[in-house]
Amino acid sequence: MEHNRDTAHSPDVAEMRALYRAAEARAARLRFIIETRTLLDAQAFETAAPEVLSRLADFAGATLATLTFPSQQGKTPTQLAIGKPTANDTMLFASEEGSALSLTLIGAPRARAIDADDRKTLEVVAGQLADACHLERQAAEKQALLGDLERQRSELAALVAQLIQAQEQERQRVALDLHDGAAQLAAGLSYRLQDLAARIGEPHALKPEIDQLAALARRSVADLRAAIADLRPPELDDLGVAAALRTRLDAIDGMEVVADLDAGADRWPASTGIIFYRVAQEAITNALKHAEASRLVVRLFEDGAGQAHLEVIDDGKGIGEARHPEVQGRGARLGIAGMRERLALLGGRFEIGAGVSGGTHVRAAAPLKQETAG
Repeated sequence: MEHNRDTAHSPDVAEMRALYRAAEARAARLRFIIETRTLLDAQAFETAAPEVLSRLADFAGATLATLTFPSQQGKTPTQLAIGKPTANDTMLFASEEGSALSLTLIGAPRARAIDADDRKTLEVVAGQLADACHLERQAAEKQALLGDLERQRSELAALVAQLIQAQEQERQRVALDLHDGAAQLAAGLSYRLQDLAARIGEPHALKPEIDQLAALARRSVADLRAAIADLRPPELDDLGVAAALRTRLDAIDGMEVVADLDAGADRWPASTGIIFYRVAQEAITNALKHAEASRLVVRLFEDGAGQAHLEVIDDGKGIGEARHPEVQGRGARLGIAGMRERLALLGGRFEIGAGVSGGTHVRAAAPLKQETAG
């Protein structure tokens, strides 16, 4: 009777053993998938792919495993192969047609049976290979695009520097022409009129008119010299933007002027210093001509993020574009457009609006970039 009970329970033992073997097989397949994913995540695709292909060949009992994936820029697809086929080999596994990456396994037809679970495992690993290949190609393409973008930025920075240099050279040429031409003629006229007034004496009827003409000539000389200095201030070349701005502000009379100028700005790239000086020059001119202000504040500094900043604040009646269009003349509008265009050359931004307690607040900012020599 005992023997009969053991015999009755023997099918249950066999079933348990079969279930155990199936569970072990599933666990082995899962480990294989996880290990493959870990390998692909830890290494570059070109390094990990041969190892994964070798493991696939071992898993399927294949004599030859091949992996074909498309090359970049439309070149011939790249193929990786592990093992050597024999005369009687047959196809054990091939990834689905139309896949970006093609995996094939070749081996003896009876060497190892590829069941449905094995095939599913191979398909999962083939998908992992395709994903890893795609991600690496995307990363390479992104890196190439970033490299192209950086080169374009460098080229643009060099072109901007050349453009600014050309503009400043033209300003310098005009300044020299004025100095050697109109300014000399006006100065000569002023001296001749003064000499004429001295020679004809006080009783002469034309003496008052000659004195007025001499005064106009002297004023013309002063205006021409101021224009020459604005066209190309020598301090901008010799000392830098902060020093040039301080000289400009020191020359302002009849208004309280506060200059908060970081001396470190004198070491900014030449193109940045020139453009910030021109923007400040225009903003200061607008404040003097249009704002009817009693106080002017000019700040120039660099923040911790490598951005150059300029602020020009007055307490006048305001010339903000949006809020006070009626107080702007054509010259002021052109000046604002010029400031915005100059900042755009540096990839910067320009803002103009009402100050906290009235008046006008001009803000300018741009990234500080080292110029490329060339």
